[in-house]
Amino acid sequence: MKPAQKSGAGLIVLAIGGLLALNYPLLSLFDRGASVFGIPLPFMYLFVVWALLIGGIAVLAEQQDGNGVTKEADDSGGTLEPQPSGSTRADD
Repeated sequence: MKPAQKSGAGLIVLAIGGLLALNYPLLSLFDRGASVFGIPLPFMYLFVVWALLIGGIAVLAEQQDGNGVTKEADDSGGTLEPQPSGSTRADD
């Protein structure tokens, strides 16, 4: 499987997980009279799930550049940026 397909599959899994997490059966588990730091538990649950979904999307999107190509790491631990055709890197 190509790296772009892996992140596409990851986004699909993330979307399905988000739909399940924000649907009635799981939401009803948190519909209690309790509160966390003064915030009612259902609101806290929704906020945490929402933040995790955004974080997951950010992680998956960071693995790709604008063309849908997965970025590769070089030997120094950084990422290689795409070079325009015909140009060379200064350290070669």
